[in-house]
Amino acid sequence: MRLIMRVALPAATQNLALAAPDFPVKWQAMLKQIGALNAEVRDQGRLHFVLLDIDPVRITPTAEAVFHLAGVKPDFLPEIVPPPYYGVRN
Repeated sequence: MRLIMRVALPAATQNLALAAPDFPVKWQAMLKQIGALNAEVRDQGRLHFVLLDIDPVRITPTAEAVFHLAGVKPDFLPEIVPPPYYGVRN
């Protein structure tokens, strides 16, 4: 199942875990561990969109990993592909 995980990070002054100098390294390691296919950052690094291809049973452990690292609850959204692209092979 392909999902988009949306993570809204608060300002570093509001969350001390985000102010740690090694947070970006830990974040990248966590993304690799959960099997992120792609990640995009918006709004000066406060909004992260992560593309995942995971089984539904792994949603909770993935959310817990994000919560333990950053202290925020991620949202999981289904990836929507427009109908003309279903079944198209290159």
